[in-house]
Amino acid sequence: MAKAEVLLTRHFEATRRRDLEAVVAQLHPDVAFANVLEGGEVVGLEAARGYFERQFAMAGVEISLMRVRRQTDGWVHADVEIALRRPDGRLWSQNTAIIAYLIRDDLIVGIDPLPDPGTR
Repeated sequence: MAKAEVLLTRHFEATRRRDLEAVVAQLHPDVAFANVLEGGEVVGLEAARGYFERQFAMAGVEISLMRVRRQTDGWVHADVEIALRRPDGRLWSQNTAIIAYLIRDDLIVGIDPLPDPGTR
């Protein structure tokens, strides 16, 4: 398994467990990404920590890694499945998406959810 795939597998496992410390440990100090929960941008480790705390507080969001693909521009695409569950645990919605990751020094420095395939 390539380094990027190992890193992203660990990242998604930590996210699924809602292990905040493990998620933050996989982020580069210069991490920056769009805040898809509230709008704006998340810049730096402390802002990322707050973002993931809020994401983990949202009950019923499950993101599973399906496949990792390295791109020629240095980004890595993660094909993911996103499931939203009702408070009683029943499935409400399920989709697939692509999230682009930029990795530097074996850490995640950029996260970019792609609106549709082929945009990065």
